Formats: sequence, C-alpha cells, structure tokens
Amino acid sequence: MKRKLSNMDLLPVTIDLTADEEKLFDFLLDVEKQNNCGLTLRVAGGWVRDKLLGRASDDIDIVLDNMTGVAFAELVNAYETQHGHKTHAVGVIKVSSAFSNRSHDSHKANPDQSKHLETATMQLGSGWVDFVNLRAETYADDEAHRIPSMVCTAPSPFVFISLRHQEFGTPLEDAQRRDFTINSLFYNLATKSVEDFTGQGLPDLQHGVIRTPLDPTITFLDDPLRVLRAIRFASRFRFPLADDLVAALEHRAIREALVKKVSRERVGKELGGMLTGSHANPMVALTSLHRFHLDEVVFQLPTGPFFTLHPPLEAAIPPHWTDTSMACVQALHATTADGIEVTNNEATSHRLKLRWLAAVLLPLAEYSIVLKKKHVPVAHAIVRESIKVLCVQQAVCLLLNQCRRFVAANAPFDRVQVGLVLRDVGALWPLAVDMAYLVEVVLQHSDVEQTREKYAALSAYVVDVGLDRVWEMKPLLNGKDLMDALGVKPGPAVKAMHDAVILYQLEFPSAPRDDVLRHVRSLQSSST
Repeated sequence: MKRKLSNMDLLPVTIDLTADEEKLFDFLLDVEKQNNCGLTLRVAGGWVRDKLLGRASDDIDIVLDNMTGVAFAELVNAYETQHGHKTHAVGVIKVSSAFSNRSHDSHKANPDQSKHLETATMQLGSGWVDFVNLRAETYADDEAHRIPSMVCTAPSPFVFISLRHQEFGTPLEDAQRRDFTINSLFYNLATKSVEDFTGQGLPDLQHGVIRTPLDPTITFLDDPLRVLRAIRFASRFRFPLADDLVAALEHRAIREALVKKVSRERVGKELGGMLTGSHANPMVALTSLHRFHLDEVVFQLPTGPFFTLHPPLEAAIPPHWTDTSMACVQALHATTADGIEVTNNEATSHRLKLRWLAAVLLPLAEYSIVLKKKHVPVAHAIVRESIKVLCVQQAVCLLLNQCRRFVAANAPFDRVQVGLVLRDVGALWPLAVDMAYLVEVVLQHSDVEQTREKYAALSAYVVDVGLDRVWEMKPLLNGKDLMDALGVKPGPAVKAMHDAVILYQLEFPSAPRDDVLRHVRSLQSSST
C-alpha cells in the first residue's frame, strides 16, 4: 500500500529517523561544526526514497557541497582522534574522465581531472556510509556517453573507473544527473527536511511514477544500464513507467547501446536485483524485459570467435525463443499466484534466482555450443558469459538436464526411478519438479490441470516414501567392502556393484547390510 505524502510544493517534508540514524547525523553535524567548513550535509538517493515510503534503509550516501568525500572522511577521523576514539578505515573510489579506447584495452586514469571525484566509504556505527561531493557533468564531443566497465563495492582500495568528466555541482545539477526523479531527493541533516530540487521527485513518489529528471533518451544513452534500473524499480515498487520513458525504451538505439557500452557484470547485477531482494517482483520484471525486447539483450546468445555453434544457432533456435521463455515464466508464476505451489522451498535468494533463471532458459535446454572443443549447453554459456551469474551456472544446467527424467515418471511412481533422479539433483529436486512441470505444460502443451495433479502427487510421493533426503543415503557396502567380499580388484566391476548396492537400497530401504551383501554376491554369481 502506497504511503501518501503531503505538502508537495516547496514545503519541507520530514522523515522519521531511527535512534541510530539520529545519532549518526548528529555526529556528522558535530564534525562539520567543529571544523567550521561552511558545509551542507545531505543524504541523497535511495535512503530518502525508502524512508518516505516507510521502508527501512541502510544505504546512506552523504553528498557534500564544497569538499570531496575523502576530505570529509579525513575530518571524521581527525574528530575521532581529538575525542579519544578509534579512527575508521576509509575505502576510496576514484572516478576519472580518462576513457578507455574503443577496443576497451586501456583504463588509464587522470589523477588531475579526478581529484574532485572521489567517493569515500567508511563504517560508522553498525553501517557503512559513503561520502561524495555534489556533481555536475560535462562531455567531450568525441567521448560522450561513455559508461564505466566495472562495479566497485566498499570497502575498496583506490580503484579507477572510466567515466564522463564531472565537476563540483549545485544540488540541482546533482539531482538532474541522477537516474530517476524518485532517486533525486535529498535529506538536509541541518534543517531535517526533504529537498526536491527538480520539483518532480516528491510528486512522482507520491503518485508512483518512474521518470527521468532529464530527457529519457539522453539519460539512457548516457548510461544504458539505467534502462534495466528503470525496470527493476518499476517492478519493485509497482510503479508504472512514464510515457516518455516507455517511448525511449522502444528505440533500437537504446538496446544497441546497452549491448555495446555496459559490461555483462553490471547487466547480471541488475538482473539479480530484479529476481531477488526486498520487494522483488520477478514476474513483472521479466515481463517488462520481454515487452521491450530487452530479454534478447540480457540473455544474449553466445557469439564470437571462441564459440562454434552446434548446430548453427541461427537455424536451430527458433527466432522467437524468448516468447516461449516468457510462457515458461508465466506458467511458473501461476503455480504460486493462484495458491498452487509446486516448489516447497524458496527460502534463499540463491534458489529464487536459480528458479527464475532456469525457467527463462528452459527453451534452450536442448541446444549446445562447442567451446574449446567441448560441447557446452547454451544455457551454461548465457549464464557464464551474458549475465555473469557464476554462482548458479552449474545448478541451472543440472536442473535443465535432469528435469526431463521427472517428465518420464508417471503414477504409479517407481521408487528406484524417482530415487535415482533425486540423488542426482539433491536438495534442488523441488526446482527440478518445477522445470518438469514447465516442460509438459509449455513445451509439450499438456493439460494444465492434469499436469499439476501429477506433480503434486509426485512431490507428495517423495515425502511419503522417505525419499526427500535420499541423496544423503550412504551405501551399506563401500568400495573396499565390495572388493574384500567379492574378491575383485578396483575397476569397472566395483563401480557396477556399487551402483547395484544403491539400486537395492532404494528398492528395499529397510534391508540390513547382510541382505545387501547376499544380493551383490548373487549378482556376481549370475554374471559368471
């Protein structure tokens, strides 16, 4: 439910501070007062937005109107020293106007030009605080719209990022350079009021609109990553996109800029924010990506000299595979939207991310490429190269490979058959059930209700017959036991008997060790 904001004109809007926030802000004001810097301290961006929406936030960015972040961080530590307190480690991000060349082979920084462009980060109390000066931006004619190729997180050593030329700015100039009006608000620590220098931030927050402070086409060509941020914020807050922003998103040039100017790591990070985290709405986000043909950019098919397509992807993959992908997303959403949950464990963001990524990439499960003379699933290459979410690449491929074994299972279910699949997919088996459901409903066009009943029954069967942790089952006879009992040497025979032990235990879960031993001896006798 949206929180209504009042006094939208030039009247100050107040924010309720927590005890920790009030203590922090009073401390920073004391630092400024003791040094008599003539400085106005403001919190900028997401913290102001979230507090006005009644949401907790620990993302505190302090902007300064007449000194750099590093200079103020030094004053903070000097203040602590004078009062007998411990100083704080300071991480610094230096931003340079020196640009990489067109082949992105060079990332040299210009210290003279970047001396006013430092962001300092330090831990104060229980959280991290960033300090940076207000900024204005100008562009060299031949280097306009260059975008940083990496993301830095605090604390950090001195890191240089290529970015456009920036200078000290006024609060208005700083507000106008921000991505969206709802992120352009300031909270003045001294006056304890919210400041809306664009005149658009508070109304847009009140009415729930994602809008850019300046022309959206210019804003997006400046930093095309803002295209994905627009979708992330719109889905998280359930805010519509402004009409002019929608029109800009439909320009092919915007999509091309996103491909050419934004690193895949930054793309993957924004995608992760759409799929997981506070108030994330993956269904809305993925639908928006598809609406504006951005899913083709985000989940970019592998290309380049290091990939040999097998078979040629242009011929093999349907040109509108993202339509099928969207159908998978919608079908997955329906399993929870109407109260029917196939998956019984979505407790972690890792699993949520894995679940949605597997659904998106399911239409590509049958395709592979040749990379360094090895066949690699296309889905694996997309996760690794296009969105750089390395923590899930193996799991995504595991789900896409194994889910079809559940498709082959039908009631009455076979304990051994189901158990073998579970031992391969492990604790991810509920997600494999999800993907199997999508294979049947979307790819094979099976009856939705009958398929739901099948997988609800399968999930219940797994629990009822005690298979829900079968991947932890240890064989009652290990390799040494088998070699001693059967008089065989290490090799394929031992592996075959080990597999036989697992099969027997799956079929007869209560069988004692002696029964298992008699079984493998009988198998050995029958094979000789």
